[in-house]
Amino acid sequence: MSKIKTIFIIIISSMIHTITAQNKSIHAKINTDMYENFSKAYKTLDFDLFASIHSKDMIRISGDGGQIKDVKTYLKRYQKRWSDSNRKPSPIDFRLFERVYSDSLVSDRGIYRVTYSDDKNQTKYSYGQFHVVLRLENGLWKILLDYDSNENKSINKERYELAFPLSEYKKYWKH
Repeated sequence: MSKIKTIFIIIISSMIHTITAQNKSIHAKINTDMYENFSKAYKTLDFDLFASIHSKDMIRISGDGGQIKDVKTYLKRYQKRWSDSNRKPSPIDFRLFERVYSDSLVSDRGIYRVTYSDDKNQTKYSYGQFHVVLRLENGLWKILLDYDSNENKSINKERYELAFPLSEYKKYWKH
């Protein structure tokens, strides 16, 4: 093999490695800014953290409830709910089946699962399908549009398991 071919292969390999590392970093940042913080807020009932991941321009659409809310109305409901001292945390987990992103916007579609404990400490789950649009604001990914629905109660454990864990971005990322 000539020196030029060897150098070319090294350069191409280096470029591929760099691009792969950049992609992994971008997806990790999106997942941390949005999903990890969202989940942490739910688990700890941290309203300030929850509010911080929403854009001041956010629109919330509840497919099941047939309602569209602005960010202030939507967040006020959470603030009231989470300020109840008897409220138990309800962990939420996310899985994705599609991500499309640009340098300043992300469109994610997936399934979430909320875990509840009833008064008898029995665990129950609630599932929903969501579509969020995130916008990069001051270096952080924030929710600009949030739509969810249980699709006439057809979203369940099986549908949740069919979506991909957040760490497997190569499976849900459309590029």
